[in-house]
Amino acid sequence: MPIIFDSIYLAASVVGAPYTLFKMLTSERHRSGLYQRFGMVSERTSKKPGIWIHGASVGEVITAKSIIEKIDQEFPEWETFISTSTNTGYSVAKQNFSDKPVFYFPVDLSWITKKVLRRVKPSCILLIELEIWPNFLVSVYEKNIPLIIVNGRISNKSFKTYQIISRISEEFYNSLTNKMNIYCARTELDAQRFCSLGIPSEQVFVTGTMKYDNIPTHIDENSKNELANLFHIKDNDLVLIGGSTHEGEEEILLRVFERLNKTYSNLRLIIAPRHIERTRDISRLIEKMGFVPLLKTEIEKSVYKWRNTNKEVILIDTVGDLGKIYSLSNFVFVGKSLVPFGGQNMMEPAGLGKPVFFGPHVFNFKEEVDLLLRNEAARLVETEDELWGSIEFFIKNPEAAKEMGLRAQEVVNGKRGATERNMEIIRKILESKSS
Repeated sequence: MPIIFDSIYLAASVVGAPYTLFKMLTSERHRSGLYQRFGMVSERTSKKPGIWIHGASVGEVITAKSIIEKIDQEFPEWETFISTSTNTGYSVAKQNFSDKPVFYFPVDLSWITKKVLRRVKPSCILLIELEIWPNFLVSVYEKNIPLIIVNGRISNKSFKTYQIISRISEEFYNSLTNKMNIYCARTELDAQRFCSLGIPSEQVFVTGTMKYDNIPTHIDENSKNELANLFHIKDNDLVLIGGSTHEGEEEILLRVFERLNKTYSNLRLIIAPRHIERTRDISRLIEKMGFVPLLKTEIEKSVYKWRNTNKEVILIDTVGDLGKIYSLSNFVFVGKSLVPFGGQNMMEPAGLGKPVFFGPHVFNFKEEVDLLLRNEAARLVETEDELWGSIEFFIKNPEAAKEMGLRAQEVVNGKRGATERNMEIIRKILESKSS
């Protein structure tokens, strides 16, 4: 019964209203797409059957790319459209799918989810990873729309949550176990958890992780050279990149850079924060620590006169460029990992054969971390001193750095193929809907 979930959500929103209002007033990230989130999306007028593909944020949107390309190629009579939940996910979706409708996923209130389903009229829904919202799922079930979860993962916490919800709401349980639903799980453990929720085993498949299929293992040389010229990176420069950094990590990187630069004056530092709205604060931090911040957007406008000193730090204030920027690196630190926030995608630089470092707080990427560490294809650093020491070791031992990067690339290549396994299942559903 959706009224239960509506009541819970509304009660929570009342309690959290002051905090939510503050965030909306002070952060563009929390204001983005408000109209669409509350159901005011454009009505789809196409006569084609439609596939609604949802990826919560940047990682899921990028993961969806290969499957969307295959659907478009094999089923041109279908229209694909994309939703996402974050402003960065929205920006990346607009960049990658400029020819498709892109909108924000609706707030999980029953009347809003129903309104959005009426307006976009999907014939099939594809959810990337685990985006099971109770009211949305019930609304989809009521409209008899096939729902497919690909790259499906379910943490122990989510598993327990869905168990509780299933007990208090028969409607949710029925929508979760709906015979039209298909669950493509990343691992055997994920598949077991789906089945333990009551989902029939014949609706659950282990297809692996699609994210590896979208990870580039090389970057076009022209694109790489253009970036190198843009950032005034010379052939003999060594480039350290801090990717997807979180508050507290930029200061660590700057101190490590300062220590290393005393010995290795050709070392360059590029920082790409996870949230670009922090750009101003990071710029101030860079200046406070005696360096010169160079924003990518300012460099592109040619407003900065390069001094070619080791005090210049490049700060990436654009979305969707990090994959290409990694191609410039000799060493990559992947952020949200020296602070307790779960880590970020370390497989992007690994796929390019780069020596990768990350901190101990990588619980959101346990599978990836285990793979890399088991194959000696990355290095986990517990402290600032360990990060400094590890980078210096690889500066002194370039062959060791190269070998670790190649092992990382081999790990990525060995995990490819999930997209096609998912497409085998999706293909059957779309063919049955088309006939």
